Amino acid sequence: MARPVDVERRNKIINVVLTNGRATISELAKMFNVTPETIRKDVTELHEKNILQRGHGIVLPASNYTENPLPFKISSHAEEKSRIANCAVSLIRENNVIFIDSGTTLLQLANVLNMYENLTIITNSMMAAQALSNSKNQLLVTGGELRPKSYSYVGAWTMRALRQSNIDIAFMGCDGFHQNGPTVGSYRELEAKEIVLEQASKSILLADTSKISLQGLYCYCSYSELDTLIFERELTPDERKCIPESVNILKPF
Repeated sequence: MARPVDVERRNKIINVVLTNGRATISELAKMFNVTPETIRKDVTELHEKNILQRGHGIVLPASNYTENPLPFKISSHAEEKSRIANCAVSLIRENNVIFIDSGTTLLQLANVLNMYENLTIITNSMMAAQALSNSKNQLLVTGGELRPKSYSYVGAWTMRALRQSNIDIAFMGCDGFHQNGPTVGSYRELEAKEIVLEQASKSILLADTSKISLQGLYCYCSYSELDTLIFERELTPDERKCIPESVNILKPF
């Protein structure tokens, strides 16, 4: 596996290029206070994984990232999602079976996992599957009916596949928070999330703090069903009041 510092830097490089549409080697070297040779090595690794493409001193998103507008939503709270993803991967152990939910924060996690191997990754997210298509991990995609708004698979086919899965860690997303637990806007996604939580030994919610002030239509689980919540920073006293004290919140790096 790549060293944690390399993984974090490469994840941030992805954010910069996807957010701005391009970057130069010299800009990235100055931004991360490393040599151009180090950046070229990072870009080569990401190019081989079909995440970025390189030109003469220029780095661009790979074509599979420009064909669909959803990945560019990463530019919203991009740095926060990067910190969350890097914190989340620290909880993964070699040979783990993990589930990746839909959503741009989870897509960020999928990007980071391209630098890892020997994992079994299950997902019902079309975008996460696409991001991991060239990884050295075993990738299992549920299939099912594609829900265009979230690019996630839902329905009977999806739920049948999830019920047959034994998951070590489920990384979950949400649209917002209710006093009873995290929320989602789609009932069909709620069904899939409920099954994942039943099948997982450990469940971890990833969300940036902008979600705390939002609330989706359906509460898909109680806080007691989640082992850990990861935000990009420590919560303010007012934010902490929205989530029960009994809930374990992992402090960011």
